[in-house]
Amino acid sequence: MTGLESLKTKDRLLGRQAANSIRRQIVNGTMPPAHRLLETDLARTLEVSRGTIRSALMQLTEEGLVSQVAFTKWEVAPASVHEAWELYTLRAVLEGLAARLASERATPESRAELEKAFDALEAAAKTENREEIIDADFDLHRVLVGMSGHRRLVREHEKLIQQVRFQMTHIGLTARDFHHLLEDHRALKDAVISGDAVRAAELATSHNSAEVERLLAAGASEKSADTGRENPG
Repeated sequence: MTGLESLKTKDRLLGRQAANSIRRQIVNGTMPPAHRLLETDLARTLEVSRGTIRSALMQLTEEGLVSQVAFTKWEVAPASVHEAWELYTLRAVLEGLAARLASERATPESRAELEKAFDALEAAAKTENREEIIDADFDLHRVLVGMSGHRRLVREHEKLIQQVRFQMTHIGLTARDFHHLLEDHRALKDAVISGDAVRAAELATSHNSAEVERLLAAGASEKSADTGRENPG
């Protein structure tokens, strides 16, 4: 359970705090897909009650990061190319809507926040550090979705990108060429800031479509390899 800190001294919102601790270990790959999550072990490590852990695991189940097995057992959710494909196709729809709304509802303050998020992505791209770039990428999308003013969309998008990050880690989907990634985000940012709702929605959707195409290709390769194993020459 390396990386899980004690919650003994925290007396408020322990279930949420426990979920945050466990979520980090799932998303960063410390707890891999199908990893058994034992309430007793987690409770002892985090120094909270089993009831608190159960509450945390139920929250993570709702987020799609944990699966409940036979009502009494818990494990980290599965990871596969198909799971990632489902997430990215859904993300394309949500972020397309968010980009359109953000363009229509942008304020001087939110435009400045989006510019700041893009600057952070640009700075991360120069480091060529994959994790920093992914963090900055997701932060920019969080800002854009937040600009939509759509609370339910913001909430569901946050769950979705946690699952996307998890899938990326475990299926080995690497980031695209940093230059192309940066230019895609620059065009999206500019469309939102200029108030071009149609263009912004198109760019947000096509940005995710590029990942969908990569996943379809990966899925085809995976099926071809499976067929080869089943029917050796």
